[in-house]
Amino acid sequence: MICGFIGKDEVPGEDALGRFLAKLIAHEDLVEACFESMVEKLRHLLPGFGQKLVVDSTDIKAFSNGHRRRKSDPDARWGAKGITEGKQEQGKKRDLYYWFGYKLHLLVDGIYELPVSFSLTPANESDTQQMPVLLEKAKLKRPEVKADAIIADKGYDSQKNYQLIYEEYSASPIIPIKERAGMQLPDICNARGTPTCSCGLEMAFWGRDGNYLKYRCPQVVGKGVCSDLSPCTHSTYGYVLKLPIKDDVRRHPPIPRETKKWGRLYSLRTSVERVNSRLKELLGLRKLTVRGMMKVLTRSLLSMLVMVAAALGMAQRHRFRDMRSLVS
Repeated sequence: MICGFIGKDEVPGEDALGRFLAKLIAHEDLVEACFESMVEKLRHLLPGFGQKLVVDSTDIKAFSNGHRRRKSDPDARWGAKGITEGKQEQGKKRDLYYWFGYKLHLLVDGIYELPVSFSLTPANESDTQQMPVLLEKAKLKRPEVKADAIIADKGYDSQKNYQLIYEEYSASPIIPIKERAGMQLPDICNARGTPTCSCGLEMAFWGRDGNYLKYRCPQVVGKGVCSDLSPCTHSTYGYVLKLPIKDDVRRHPPIPRETKKWGRLYSLRTSVERVNSRLKELLGLRKLTVRGMMKVLTRSLLSMLVMVAAALGMAQRHRFRDMRSLVS
């Protein structure tokens, strides 16, 4: 009825819809251009849109049986999610979730919970390799577009991603570091990157000085009692350490992980999970009935196109509270 079909006999059949999907696939670049133009309009309508960005991926199950020798979807692959923790120490392995299909990688605005850019890969592709693709497609290097923070989970923890975010996009990477055994630097810093004094206490973060992070003696600022008999300095201000960010941006990011600001920004990561839920439950990506990379890509693009179009319509009518709703 919304599309203008009054009776059931007027609804296009499965073959007609299949031919229409084939036309969309042939002009997928134009459909994606529509998506990008709507995202650009949202930048002008929504204050702060695109400043807090979240990266994550979600599973897209293929319309095919992955256990058969000859798969009906030749582009789909097996993927797994989960983290192995304490395998060597405890001999236990966390259960992994397996699926046959694809991964939809999303760059989402963490405040408004709307997609900014995306990519689709087979399920066996690594998440961390898609970070440069998503940031490039978001066109964040333009002067009028400025991202303050780019947030992701541990799956994107790599030196390359940290340098990309900080050096090329001038944003703060908000990514937890993988605290594995052997990653500590004795008498320098712990596994999270917080510098430690000679007695083993974590030094107190005291702000950022340009391209340096400033830390002070924990005893002087009242955050511990040093066990060393001889003081590290005779100054009443206490020992001061300045760490250059560029030397190791992964271990010493511009917003240190021990700060409350880092915690507040990382809490925005759940926004991408709500976007994934809306795409799957409300916009039909939970159960696809198409096969092949291009068909799944176009189908996913149509779902995101509906999401941003609905948000744009609400924003143009100043109904900002209803932007996440798919009904008028």
